[in-house]
Amino acid sequence: MRAPLARYDEATALNPEAGNHVVTSDPRELAAARRAAQRTWAHFPYYARRYGVRGRRFALSDSGWLATLCDLPTSTAVEQVKWLGVVLSSRGMPQWMLEVHLEMLHEELARAIPESPGRYGILLAGAAALREMRETRFPPARFQQLAAAFDARVGPALARQHRGMGGILVSAVADELAGIEQAVPALTAWALDPAHFPGEWIAAVHATLAEAREAQR
Repeated sequence: MRAPLARYDEATALNPEAGNHVVTSDPRELAAARRAAQRTWAHFPYYARRYGVRGRRFALSDSGWLATLCDLPTSTAVEQVKWLGVVLSSRGMPQWMLEVHLEMLHEELARAIPESPGRYGILLAGAAALREMRETRFPPARFQQLAAAFDARVGPALARQHRGMGGILVSAVADELAGIEQAVPALTAWALDPAHFPGEWIAAVHATLAEAREAQR
């Protein structure tokens, strides 16, 4: 049986900079959204290194909004996920990262509210739509191969410090191929900054992007 609709709050209740959109006000959903955001940030150190405390606030308010999509028809919710994917990718967060977050958010919400296990499946539908777009360009084995090649180029120390960066770069190329023009420039504005990274890292970023693009020719 479908759970009653959660009450909504303004996103500014979680993040004063979030603007005029709704988030869930269900305390169990909010707690689950917070845990999912924390898990995603632990999974991708890139978030904290680039976006800091301000980014954490947006991770929470975005997660609170994503929880409200479970009150929409699946097709509408998936379109909203795709919209957010374009927005985030254009700001330096490729859609693969949202895909992973949706899966973690689903796990946390389903665990927090076990009496409604099917309610949050819409989030998995959104993740599946993003995954399909990515895998159309890079099947799983090729995606992993390209990501691993980046780790090999930068060496084990940098690869551990920036876990997942190879996949982030390949995902940005997938987004670029899907028509998100700023996907790669928004990422490389940070990833190619010589003030933050040594020459071997910068060379590895260029090589990985070139290899990913070449794979699609």
